Amino acid sequence: MGRQSVELRQASRLIPFESAVPAGLQVSAELIWNDRGWLELSYGVLAASSVGLSDLVLPSGLVDGGQSEGQRRDALWTTTCFEAFLGMPGQEGYWEINVAPNGDWAVYQFDRYREGQARQSLLDAPCIELRRRHHQLRLDAVLPISPWWPSNVAPELALTTVLDFGTAGCSHWSVAHPNQGADFHDRSLYLAP
Repeated sequence: MGRQSVELRQASRLIPFESAVPAGLQVSAELIWNDRGWLELSYGVLAASSVGLSDLVLPSGLVDGGQSEGQRRDALWTTTCFEAFLGMPGQEGYWEINVAPNGDWAVYQFDRYREGQARQSLLDAPCIELRRRHHQLRLDAVLPISPWWPSNVAPELALTTVLDFGTAGCSHWSVAHPNQGADFHDRSLYLAP
């Protein structure tokens, strides 16, 4: 008999750091980690009316469905981007994952708080899918985290989002904002397994 798979699932409603965001806008995020070496991320942006989403800056040429043209790119967090932070329990090191609506992505490893940043290689590029409806946008991403993440360690995690509203600026969404600024690297935001 083979061993049973272990899975961790975390769903969160995110709140903005900035007070000036379109009225009626909601952001949710979900992560599924399993010990088979895969991570699934899902993000939803829901607006009470299309007005909330019409000002959202998104890459041109988006298609509904799989984003096959995505590439590894740096600085995705400067515009609309969906993020996850994974930490090893009891260790300072952590990983930052960025996925964009057009399929662009980045994964970084940090030795400690904002130090020792290095690109993390992946066995395969993430599979990123975008769906847009009248008042909502949903992004789903599946990416391999094996062999760099051990299969027997469930991550501490934080799910975050940056929404770019053009001239109105970016809003930064997380489960909490314990400091004076929107700091997604703050390990106090990470939820334990």
